[in-house]
Amino acid sequence: MSVRKSVLLSAFCVFVLALCVGSVRSEAAAKYKMKYAGVGSDTHPNSRTAAELAEFLAEKSGGELEMTVFRNAALGGDRQVTEGMQIGTVELGVVGSSVLVAFEPKVGVLDFPFIFKTEEAAYKALDGEVGDIIRELLLKKGLRVLAYGTNGYRHVTNSRNPIRKPEDLKGLKIRTMENPIFVEMFKLMGASPTPMSFSELFTALQQKTVDAQENPILLIYSSKLYEAQKYISKTGHVYAVAPLLMSETFFQSLPEEHQKIVLEGGKFFEKRQRELMHENEESFETAMKEAGIEVNELTSEEKDEFIKVCQEVYSKFEASVGRDLLDKAIAAND
Repeated sequence: MSVRKSVLLSAFCVFVLALCVGSVRSEAAAKYKMKYAGVGSDTHPNSRTAAELAEFLAEKSGGELEMTVFRNAALGGDRQVTEGMQIGTVELGVVGSSVLVAFEPKVGVLDFPFIFKTEEAAYKALDGEVGDIIRELLLKKGLRVLAYGTNGYRHVTNSRNPIRKPEDLKGLKIRTMENPIFVEMFKLMGASPTPMSFSELFTALQQKTVDAQENPILLIYSSKLYEAQKYISKTGHVYAVAPLLMSETFFQSLPEEHQKIVLEGGKFFEKRQRELMHENEESFETAMKEAGIEVNELTSEEKDEFIKVCQEVYSKFEASVGRDLLDKAIAAND
C-alpha cells in the first residue's frame, strides 16, 4: 500500500471513530428524558418559564436531563396531564389547582371564593403551612409539587353584557372548571355553569355552546379567548394557583444528584414564573382593550355583593377540605 493510501485510510478511520464517539456521547448525554405538558400558549408565562427551565435542567445536569415542552394542551387538558403523571406517560407539567380537587379534595381550599383578599395573602399561604400541607397530600397521590406558580385572579368574560352584580349572571351559560366548588359558586350567582375541559373552551365560545367563561387575564389573552368575547368583568372571585408537578415515580427513578437539580429547578421556576406573571398581566389587559374588549372594574361595594352570595359555598364544602385547613388559609389574610 502506498504512503498516500495509508494516510488516507488512517484519516478515514479517525473520521469514522470520531463519528461513533460523537454518537455515543450524544446518546449518553440525555440519560433522562422528560415531557412537560401545559395548556398555555407560547406567550403564556408558564410556557415561557418552562422553556427556561428546560435550559436550566440541561445546563445543571451536563445535558443528562432533557425536557421537551408541549404547549397548547398538546398532551391533553389538565386532567389528562395529571393522570398521565400518575401513570408515568407524562413526567411533569403545570396543572390548575382547581382540577387537582378531583384527585385530592382538600386542594379545594384554594378555590373557595374570595378566600385570599390580596395576592400577598395567597403567597403567604402557598409559601407557608397551607402549601406544605397540600404538597404532602398530593405526594400521596403520586404527584410531587416542585413549585407553586400562579396565574393571578380569575375574572368573568362574556358576549352579552358587563357583569357588575350577581344578577347580571342570571341565565348566562358559563364554562367552569370541572370542579364542584366552581359549579356551586356560579349556581349561587344565578348563572348556568357548564363544566368543560380547557382544551374544548375556545371552540365552545366560538360556536356559542357557552356564552361566558372565567379565567385569569394571562389565559384570556394568551389563549385568545377574548376573540370570542366582548366583555371582561374583573370579579376576582378566585386566585388561580398553577403548581408545577412531577410524577413521583419518575422523580424516584432519578439518581440523587439529579433529584437535587430538579428540586433546584422548581425553585427557579417558581421565582421566574411569578415575575413573568406580574410583568405580563397589565400589558395583556391593555392589549385586549386596544383590540376592542370592554374591561370593567368592580367597586368594593359591588364586590361585597358577590362575596355575600358566595358565603354558602363555605358551609357546603367545609367538610371536604377540613375546618382546620380552611382556617389556616383564611388566616393568611392577617
